[in-house]
Amino acid sequence: MSMPSFPPCGADMTKDEALTMVIASIAMEELALSHIVNAEGEKLQYILGTLPGSRKPCASTQEILAVNQSAAALLDTVMQSQMLLKGKLEKALETSGRKPAPEPPCPPDHPCEPPCGKPSCGQKSALRLASRCEGFSWDNGYLLSWKRQGQRGNDICLSEENFALVNLNPEKAYALDYVVNVRGPSCGDSAGAVFVRLAPCDAFQEVLPLYFSANCSGCTPLTLHYSTMLFPQVHPAPCADLSLLLNYGSGLFVEQASLNIYEI
Repeated sequence: MSMPSFPPCGADMTKDEALTMVIASIAMEELALSHIVNAEGEKLQYILGTLPGSRKPCASTQEILAVNQSAAALLDTVMQSQMLLKGKLEKALETSGRKPAPEPPCPPDHPCEPPCGKPSCGQKSALRLASRCEGFSWDNGYLLSWKRQGQRGNDICLSEENFALVNLNPEKAYALDYVVNVRGPSCGDSAGAVFVRLAPCDAFQEVLPLYFSANCSGCTPLTLHYSTMLFPQVHPAPCADLSLLLNYGSGLFVEQASLNIYEI
């Protein structure tokens, strides 16, 4: 990616030309962030042996965990940068007099409706969830069940029929972040994974699982923290459900858990 070219300091520019340069700089920063995210995705593909044209590395569980933690930390930084760029762009548009159209307010106490085929109220949706109870067993192959703590908009909803499913609009992109504090039933080293399960499986682009290793976790709690982004496919499905699935031989004891999803 070549370096951008800007006029020298003191160049004779009109207000519109200066604002155009500011907006162009924001677009270049967005482009740079997209390259960083793509590089992190290829790094994860390489360590898992799924990168086309590369040999499968003999990576240990600890190495996979380290790469996954590094990618999660970088995505968190990218998300913060996106918020700063969004504010910068809004200020530039406000200064230029070209304000974005105001979003219509949501009606009070608007009930949560499934997103499939339903129009949203115009604002960015968000959902904050917590585990339905504390101190329970999360068995292998089971989905984590949730209760709603906060909600904005209606494009993200906790299913009223199955509290382990989150209804999403497959035409939109989302940022996802979850934290699960767990303990294993016994001492010893054992590896497992938490999958972001999407139904249908091709509703969004592939999401990598969180791999972890529990060593004597019956004595010491283990915090599983994962952040990622969900991007829609070119031809999205009419509906989509999201859940967290455990792949761990003997199950885990969950002390508490939280899940946050934001429309981006």
